[in-house]
Amino acid sequence: MEQRFEDADRLAVITQRVGFALWQIQELEGVAAQFFVLLTQATSGMGAEAGNLLVAKAQRNTFGATVGRIAKAGLLDADLERRLRALLKERNWLVHKSRCESRNAVRVDAAARKLVDRVDAMAEESNAILKCIGELAEQHVLSRRVSSGRIDEIAARLLNEWHAADAD
Repeated sequence: MEQRFEDADRLAVITQRVGFALWQIQELEGVAAQFFVLLTQATSGMGAEAGNLLVAKAQRNTFGATVGRIAKAGLLDADLERRLRALLKERNWLVHKSRCESRNAVRVDAAARKLVDRVDAMAEESNAILKCIGELAEQHVLSRRVSSGRIDEIAARLLNEWHAADAD
């Protein structure tokens, strides 16, 4: 009976960490699509509605397609592109192969630690790349003569809208 409790505890930790990593990766997927639209498709004065339609269309693509489009457009330096491709590879492993290749993780502490460390690294790298892309997007917008005050104002308004929508 004790082994079952230990296995259940390991599984709980693993699923929590996998869920968090997937959450972080999904956030990056969405931001990467927005970044692609901002740098390659958005035009000055097009308006939020037209921009949102472009973003929605871009976000229907797979993460791999978005990474490919960003790479083809040359939007990232070589190191950041390499990191993004490596994360995509890890994400695909997590989604498609991790369970089969990590079956012992539920029963063996060392295997659980190895899996959790790998998954945690994905979450951390997603967040780090997200920050880099955010900085690049901000630089792009600033280069188009949008003030940092205006960026902050729009970001605050969007956050308020998101939080209000979550409360409904």
